[in-house]
Amino acid sequence: MTAVNYKKASSYYLVGNLFSQGMSFLTVPIFTRILSTYDYGVVTTYNSWIGILSMVMGFTLYMGIRAAFIDYKDKIDNFMSVTTMFTIISSALMGLFLFAGVVLLRINVSLTLVILCWLQGMMSALTENYSMYLMMQYRFKLRTVIMILPNLLSAIGSIIAILFVVRSNLYMGKIVPTAVINILFGGLVILFVFKKSKVLYNIKFLKYGLAVSSPLILHGIGLNILSQSDRTMITWLADASQTGIYSLVYNFSMLATVITASLDGVWVPWFTEKMKAQDINTLNKRAVDYVNLMTYAMVCLLLSGPEVLKILASPKYWEGINIIPPVVLANYLIFMYALYVNVEHFYKKTPYITLNTLLAAGSNLVLNYIFIPHYGYVAAAYATLASYLLSLVLHATYAKKLNASIYPLRTFLRPLVHILVTTVVFYLLQNMPVIRWSLMFVYLGAMFFREYKRIFEFFPEIEKKLFKKYAN
Repeated sequence: MTAVNYKKASSYYLVGNLFSQGMSFLTVPIFTRILSTYDYGVVTTYNSWIGILSMVMGFTLYMGIRAAFIDYKDKIDNFMSVTTMFTIISSALMGLFLFAGVVLLRINVSLTLVILCWLQGMMSALTENYSMYLMMQYRFKLRTVIMILPNLLSAIGSIIAILFVVRSNLYMGKIVPTAVINILFGGLVILFVFKKSKVLYNIKFLKYGLAVSSPLILHGIGLNILSQSDRTMITWLADASQTGIYSLVYNFSMLATVITASLDGVWVPWFTEKMKAQDINTLNKRAVDYVNLMTYAMVCLLLSGPEVLKILASPKYWEGINIIPPVVLANYLIFMYALYVNVEHFYKKTPYITLNTLLAAGSNLVLNYIFIPHYGYVAAAYATLASYLLSLVLHATYAKKLNASIYPLRTFLRPLVHILVTTVVFYLLQNMPVIRWSLMFVYLGAMFFREYKRIFEFFPEIEKKLFKKYAN
């Protein structure tokens, strides 16, 4: 991939993520006003189960697809069709066990929700596989479309359903349209894959893909425990209303991850190329820019957080403002440890990825179980932060054993100081919005003046549009 296409891809991914994540973010004020905290909590708990089922039924084969671009690049279409067929069959078998378990154990849950959860989980796994396939080929336009359309259509359909169709159990108005849209897009993915290749079985491909991805099933579940179990446990140990408040703050924090997600789509294949070429110096230099860019976004998010959250939701959610710092910090740690996980993936050390993630997930479950009954969602926020910190330490330590020269410690020292100082400022000036926002604009202006050349290097399409605008 040329440097021009690399930069163009990053711009497309930014636009796609801004629209995709932005759509979810901008609809938060709508859903928090038309859904009760209970309904909102049920929706987020349902989404947690989607994430887990997607990992289990799909065997996290998207990571096998990522590895296949190193060893089977010339046969990747056949590899995709084989893994797609395997995912469909494994999902069907697991679906039978799922339904049998619900019926035989007489679990008090709607069968409609179970069916939707199963289908959406399977299609989410297939879409994730295809998204990785497109990402590793730098087919940024189609990947951007796949990122945007489902979220846009789901948001529109959900709002219409809640306002004009559903009269009780309003959470169904959010769940059903979203599930239907994702199922339809998953169906399109199946058609796209089988149009390219009709190879449905190849034991060599399956062994390779499962050898890489199977250890990551527990890793994926561990990640879901880290990111989602807090919501499920708040619902269980406290109540769904607290889950709704907690989930709103987490949705707010995804503003910063828009930049991470957009760049990650380009970073991973570029990182793989540089590692294969052993060009560690270039990789480390670019990592500094990458980390700094994310740090600036997090600082601004912290300083503007209270007012943005008040715009997003009605006063019944505002008590969640106090947990903005630990939630934002947790997202920052996710970004940092993902850099080290990429190193582990490159060396195909997936069992160690799984082990480290499970240790962090286990600590999260224990901390949640101990402290949520006493401190509610506040305990969940700090427990999750502590668990992500443990995850960062574990992944960084092992990645350094694999390659001691990658990501020197100084890459993260100054950014961490920025984040920690901003956290202190948040609590000291929480009720002084004018001072906080003034500090944010001063900081943002200073950092932009310092880094604008690097920002335009990442997103050249933005630079073109700016100069075109002022030229006219």
